[in-house]
Amino acid sequence: MLSELIMNWTIYSNKAAAITTLLFIIAINLAIGILPHADNFAHIGGFVSGFLFGFVLLARPQFGWMERHELPQTDQPPKYKTYQYALWGAALLLLLVGFVVGLAMLFKGKNGNDGCHWCRYLNCVPSSRWKCST
Repeated sequence: MLSELIMNWTIYSNKAAAITTLLFIIAINLAIGILPHADNFAHIGGFVSGFLFGFVLLARPQFGWMERHELPQTDQPPKYKTYQYALWGAALLLLLVGFVVGLAMLFKGKNGNDGCHWCRYLNCVPSSRWKCST
């Protein structure tokens, strides 16, 4: 949803409501992931991959483009803008690198938390009501 909002920013009439609603949903998902027995790394990974896939798979709507397609060739503007191609390429590259690194870590048996002493707090915050031991 965030990548769609960024790609189609000019189409939205009430930009403040759209970004506020989206940030509220993101905050709720991250807050739920801090509770025990809910994996926040899955929420964060889904957010990042969904954000990047949104740039790869979503296209900016071009109103009237299909109707112009049937007209004789003229100096019509291209369907996609230059920044859309740049975002598409960067997102695709990041997805491929993340996928390859993730698979390499999986097959080598590496734990991503070993190199990060504070990453455990992304998944569970200890409280007087629950413990975060695995």
